[in-house]
Amino acid sequence: MSEQALAFLRELEDTDETLSAAEADLDELAAEVEHARLRAADLDEFLARIPVEREQLEAERAKAERQAAHALRAKDEAEESLADAQRGRSKEAVAEARRAVVRTRDALRMADRRISELVDEAPKLAGAAADAIREAAELEARARQLAVAFREHSRLTEQAASNPLPGLAGVIEWGSAARAALFVARGGLSSERDAVIRQANELGSVLLGEPLLATRPATVRRRVEELEELRP
Repeated sequence: MSEQALAFLRELEDTDETLSAAEADLDELAAEVEHARLRAADLDEFLARIPVEREQLEAERAKAERQAAHALRAKDEAEESLADAQRGRSKEAVAEARRAVVRTRDALRMADRRISELVDEAPKLAGAAADAIREAAELEARARQLAVAFREHSRLTEQAASNPLPGLAGVIEWGSAARAALFVARGGLSSERDAVIRQANELGSVLLGEPLLATRPATVRRRVEELEELRP
């Protein structure tokens, strides 16, 4: 067996490993880019809703306060009616007035509880908005870091390596361009690996005397060396 053939298989194995590592690197970058792009889109949508949700919250609170005021008046009227009924002789009127007092007091408690809930919602919404703004800044910084990392890859276009424009919209736009560039670069690496594997399989088929299909160069090289060791 030609030592030159084995040396060529080792070269193909090294090339395959190098391309495989490059694919894994691009896959990791692609996952980060996609996370940044999707998260930026979610945050952008959420922050756009904040003013609307704040207005809705204020409107609901105003409505709850009106309902509480109405419930308070109804309770006061019911208590006055109970006092009037107690001055009379009708037990049925007293019982009905007492039931009305219970109903109006319950309504007032529910209205006050609703106001309390809405008051608590305001700082929660403000906190969520602050968290989103902080995360948005972190995403922008991470996108810029990724753009710098892209410059180390000659296979990626300048568009992917350029810094994103400020704001979440810039991250989303940059992420879409970077994703497309990564897809193209990943496809180029896959084609090169396929060519390397094909060469190894063609040479291995000749050396082993059997057809090989989609077998990694490392496996082909090991099988060839094992066959060589078995020969007298």
